[in-house]
Amino acid sequence: MAHVIAPNSLIGPDFSRCQPLVLDPYLSNRCLLRDVLHGLGCEKVFDCGRVREAVASIENDHPNVLFIDWSKQIDAIEFLRLLRARNNPHRFLPVVVMTAYASLDHIATARDCGASEIMVRPWSQQMVVSRLRSIVEHPRLYIQGGGFFGPDRRRRRLGYLGPERRRHENWQAADRRHADSGNWQGQERRQGRAGFPSFERRDAHRV
Repeated sequence: MAHVIAPNSLIGPDFSRCQPLVLDPYLSNRCLLRDVLHGLGCEKVFDCGRVREAVASIENDHPNVLFIDWSKQIDAIEFLRLLRARNNPHRFLPVVVMTAYASLDHIATARDCGASEIMVRPWSQQMVVSRLRSIVEHPRLYIQGGGFFGPDRRRRRLGYLGPERRRHENWQAADRRHADSGNWQGQERRQGRAGFPSFERRDAHRV
């Protein structure tokens, strides 16, 4: 499995350079989210109601975050699969999936297809802010491998203490799963090697 760093976002901490694209089949929903995003400081907000219009907007307007509706009218899962395809030049685009499907199975499906964030309807302005802040302030590695490409899905803090536990606090060791593994200096050393991309949020106790 390879770890890939996404290009740095140009959104900015105050959202002034955020140029979101809203894909939603209902005009009232698009207007509501567009007004919220403008109120947060986004100077340019693009919106459309059809997938083909969204594809054209991504090509021509170059948004740096996509809000996409997942409903009977729009198949966000298929859109994500196409967006994250290996030959797609826009595969690093952060995607926030908006949906009324609140079950864990639906959320896991969106995550496993490369969604960056999920917003379950009805959403609030605070929810929009939290999703944007997560994308801007805590960008995640993009993972390529096992038929998956998208943001790193490991976010849950679980209490697993078995022999295969990943130990991110021990990131200087070659095998981070074992505290006594030592500082391996062989050819397979993964840290400190020239050109090796650093992991984000190394101090987070993720498993």
